[in-house]
Parts: sequence; C-alpha cells; structure tokens
Amino acid sequence: MNNAENSSEVLTQLSAHPPKIIGGYKKPGWAVKTLEKISNESVEVEEDGTVTAKAVLLAADQTYYPAFLSLDKDSGRKIIGAYLIAEQDEEYILIPFEIAKDFLQKEESELTPFRYRTLEKIEGDLFQKNWPDFS
Repeated sequence: MNNAENSSEVLTQLSAHPPKIIGGYKKPGWAVKTLEKISNESVEVEEDGTVTAKAVLLAADQTYYPAFLSLDKDSGRKIIGAYLIAEQDEEYILIPFEIAKDFLQKEESELTPFRYRTLEKIEGDLFQKNWPDFS
C-alpha cells in the first residue's frame, strides 16, 4: 500500500470515529502539561538522523496546541512533519496535521501559519532563532 492509499484509509477510519484533537488552549502551559504526560523524550534522534521533538504550536488565532514535529537532519532542522495529538480509547495518538485539521472546529486560516517552539533547544536548529520564543 502506498502513502496515498494509507492516508486515505486512515482518514476513512478517523471519519468513522472522529478523534478528539487536543489543543485550542488560551495559554501555552496547558499544551506543555499534555506533552509532559507522554513518556517520549522531548527530543529524539531517529535512525535516519531526523529529529522528533515535542513542541507547542501557536495558531494564527493565538491558541496553543501540543504537537510532535519531525525535523530534517540536513536543512538546519527544517520542519518536515507536524503531528497533533488526539485522545482515543484513553490513549494518545498522533495525527498528521494535514489530516487533523479536518477534525478541528476551525477554518485553516485560524490555524495557519503556525509558529512553534520545541520544549528543548535542538542543536543545529537554524529556524528557532530566539528559542524559547515562538518562531
């Protein structure tokens, strides 16, 4: 199965049982509290050299979302994937932003462009110039 078929299957499954996307908080601390409940490290280097990091996203409407970001190993840690967190069957699941945005009660213009900050400073990250400020 290719990625397009896999994405379509995931979307169909999620449409049948819409996920409860976590976020839309008025303060970033609530997003951080959600991330702290998840046992993954704040920053993890994957086998292929990409970095997965816990982050707080600041939406265009000034609300906050806990997320995981995938950062490229070669281009100064550019974001190559963003995953929002949902609750399903008393567990947390990660849903790619491209799919998750369809389950939020907001227009995309209220969400994007996102600004973000990772929970920990990431070595080699050229995009978070004033960490821990949102970039």
